[in-house]
Amino acid sequence: MLTRAKSLKLSLIGLFGICLAVYTLDGRPVGAFSTGPPASRTLAPALGAFPAETACNACHTSFPLNSGPGRLTISGLPATYMPNQEVTVTVTVNQPDRARYGFEATALDDQGRKAGDLVVTDQNRTRIVDGAGNFAGRQYIEHVLAGVAPSSPDQGSWSFTWRAPAQSVGRVTFYVSGNAANGSNTNQGDYIYNTSQSVQAAGSLATVSAASMAPTGSVGAESITSIFGMGLADTTAGAPSLPLPTTLAGAVVKVKDAANMERDAPLFYVSPMQINFLIPPGTGNGVATITALRNNTLVGASTITIQSVAPSLFAANMSGQGVAAAVALRVKADGSQSYEPVAQFNPAANRFDPTPIDLGPDTDRVFLVDFGTGLRNRTGNSNLAIIGGEASMVTFVGAQGQFEGLDQANILLSRSLAGRGNVDVAIIVDGRRSNLVSINIK
Repeated sequence: MLTRAKSLKLSLIGLFGICLAVYTLDGRPVGAFSTGPPASRTLAPALGAFPAETACNACHTSFPLNSGPGRLTISGLPATYMPNQEVTVTVTVNQPDRARYGFEATALDDQGRKAGDLVVTDQNRTRIVDGAGNFAGRQYIEHVLAGVAPSSPDQGSWSFTWRAPAQSVGRVTFYVSGNAANGSNTNQGDYIYNTSQSVQAAGSLATVSAASMAPTGSVGAESITSIFGMGLADTTAGAPSLPLPTTLAGAVVKVKDAANMERDAPLFYVSPMQINFLIPPGTGNGVATITALRNNTLVGASTITIQSVAPSLFAANMSGQGVAAAVALRVKADGSQSYEPVAQFNPAANRFDPTPIDLGPDTDRVFLVDFGTGLRNRTGNSNLAIIGGEASMVTFVGAQGQFEGLDQANILLSRSLAGRGNVDVAIIVDGRRSNLVSINIK
């Protein structure tokens, strides 16, 4: 089995589904909650006094969470919110050849409490339900019976309004589950997806993975992270050497974890508007406060959830989208190996273009060596990549070995991808799915 590249050194039961066994009074199984899923199935983590929510893949067991070829997205959320601001939010499940689609969403603050109000704007497709028991006080929006029909080919989509809290509650995170169902009236053959996205209160700093740049609300332990704001540093500077400094061009970043342990963050790069830093080793999981100081003066703060694993892939252009920051490793029948680029810079267009990967003769094995962060603390070996909508074998996931916080995944490219051209790449680690980057297969 291939290990780290050393030379680099770098449904529904008919509808959405039941996550509990439900029976009629005479003991016959009930087919489904046809008006929508049970509340509290968004997979929101343990926050404040609230325990973690479950997801419907506990019932829809055919496939691991987030392992399908589809996508679950949230659109319409701004980077920051003002009190009482009203925003139109859209949740979309994309996957070809599915008969029905479903979703459930909630908006929570960092203590797990309802943050603002979810408002139905399309009664034909959505409804509001309230949390109960351990999740009393929370609010959920989800599909109704008529809302499971595809809204357009190969997707289900639902829009609603989020009214921000009357007063700032800091970061607000939307947690969403989605189902791409086959319509078989059983809990088999359905794909369950989960995602999240955060918005900060106006005036707050924004913290995201330095790889994906996506406001998912979480980053991995010991991962490379970015913070955005104004007046963060005196000038632009990069770390001159190892070990990484904790002060650079007047900038300092402090990370206080859920156990109130505060540590200075090692810094990769600083500028007046962005700092790239490492989540300090030893930082515990849970909601952490990120504080930025400039010349010992507070600039601002934000919150982020630290998770053992939060897979995030780098793109060549460092935007979290586009051609992968990766190389292709070719292994020939005689055991010889060579590395080939997957991206090239186009100076005329000022962008990175894909370099087509030739899979070569049947005797060649070609691996995508993909670089990311937030992968290294995986707990199991059930890692998977989705390339061009097809499952691909991951032969190694872990620390890259030379650069702080940098991880890599080695993915065997299936010969069925030959001739596909541009294809999306995502990796799933411990059930968590990365952002999408792309490669080109000749």
